[in-house]
Amino acid sequence: MKVLLIHPNCGFQFVPQTAPLGLMAIATYLKQRGDLVRVYDRNVEKLSLGKLLRDFRPDAAGLCVASMMHLRDGVRLSRRLRNEGIPVIWGGHMATIEPEMILRENAADFVVMGEGEVTFHELLRALENNGELRQIAGIAFRERGEIHIAPERAFADPADLPAIDWSLVDPEKYFAPLYGSRKMMYLYTSKGCPGSCTFCINTGYHHSRVRQRPNSYVLSEIRTLTEKHGMDGVYFTDEIFGLNKTALHDLCRRLQCLELGITWGCETKLGLLRREDLQAMYDAGCRWIYFGVESGSPEMQKRIRKNLDLEKIEEELQCCRQIGISTTCGIIVGFPDETQAQLLETVRLLQRLDPNLIQALAFFPMPGSAACAGLVNEGRLTLPRTLREWSRYAPLTGMFGNFSNVPTRDLLVIQSFFSWRSFVHREFPKGAARRYAFALNTIVTSLRNILRQGFFSMFLYAFSSARLFLTIAWYANAYPAVRRKYGLRRKRP
Repeated sequence: MKVLLIHPNCGFQFVPQTAPLGLMAIATYLKQRGDLVRVYDRNVEKLSLGKLLRDFRPDAAGLCVASMMHLRDGVRLSRRLRNEGIPVIWGGHMATIEPEMILRENAADFVVMGEGEVTFHELLRALENNGELRQIAGIAFRERGEIHIAPERAFADPADLPAIDWSLVDPEKYFAPLYGSRKMMYLYTSKGCPGSCTFCINTGYHHSRVRQRPNSYVLSEIRTLTEKHGMDGVYFTDEIFGLNKTALHDLCRRLQCLELGITWGCETKLGLLRREDLQAMYDAGCRWIYFGVESGSPEMQKRIRKNLDLEKIEEELQCCRQIGISTTCGIIVGFPDETQAQLLETVRLLQRLDPNLIQALAFFPMPGSAACAGLVNEGRLTLPRTLREWSRYAPLTGMFGNFSNVPTRDLLVIQSFFSWRSFVHREFPKGAARRYAFALNTIVTSLRNILRQGFFSMFLYAFSSARLFLTIAWYANAYPAVRRKYGLRRKRP
């Protein structure tokens, strides 16, 4: 079959546009089994859907609706595709948590829930051969006016899935100047996380299970991107990098042997990596690590089920500094029922840890998370009832709602203070000689994303980005009394 896989436009972003790795994994799986597949990413491609349909003439179309931000464009695309008589299949996190709503509103003909490679393939074969849909695990569809939700599909072993085929997209459109690299790409070595943090969707989506990809796949993708496209940096976006120590040290050893000249970084949990792990990572090119701290309050750590040992994490960051690995610590402000005293504990912990960068995010009740479900059950949050309402329920657009016991102004000042500090500070001590390296990279990324939009959208997003920048600058600098209350002191560069 001729299959069109679409990554809907998610609007303007201040972070680099990442390659749609999940969609590419499905496309690779289908391609290996004989389908003719075209990946169409509307975040980076200017080709119109009409021209694409005339040239490619797909038999079926799949849309990756990974978040609420994809909904608006996703609904429009589905309407156009279905008017052309093309079966539409939705997948991704958003599709997984709301299959009934999607089908009830006729936004799609079918929904693939959870991991999509095997399920999508089986669904296509059933459509091609007029097969029995009720035998396929992991799908939802409407039949004779009734919505059928199939049983969940078990996770596939990553070793049974192929390495991602990067010829399906133009990698040049996804490279970003970040962390000292000119052409950095987001990749992954595993899926899932064993944790059960209440603010995260991992428990519902991955069931707290980790599936390790073969290192041969990861290295094959790295070699392709470095040798054919000049990639010089990798950001491993695993939910928890390095959990499998055997795989970690094997990857580091093989990266060293390849001598590709790349630097890389990852996201992981404090308390997981030992000095010998960090040294092996550094020797293989690791130069930065993102640690999710979330809160400096022991009580809040238990409540959100992060369960970090706050007394021991300083040692790990000190070890990173000694070895030469830069650190970023992420916090979340405004957890449900968080107090000013608990927030002050977080600020004091960050001052002791003294990471190179700090990312401060406002709490967002992510659909599918335990925290979101808890707020709904307590009557403190009402979830959207239509896809149109869901499209407005989006993170990264400011303070969504305040469920804490901390004044909203305080939350905005703390979040903006750390955002501003990271923005104007050097990227990391050895990788960037200029004080404003991180700021320049952020501006370059924002401009690139703005210019990818249409003529009208370009001005709209430019206005939005300017407004957000000024908002952060205002809250970071205009309330000295709030900064004094939490001990927020400007760090000299």
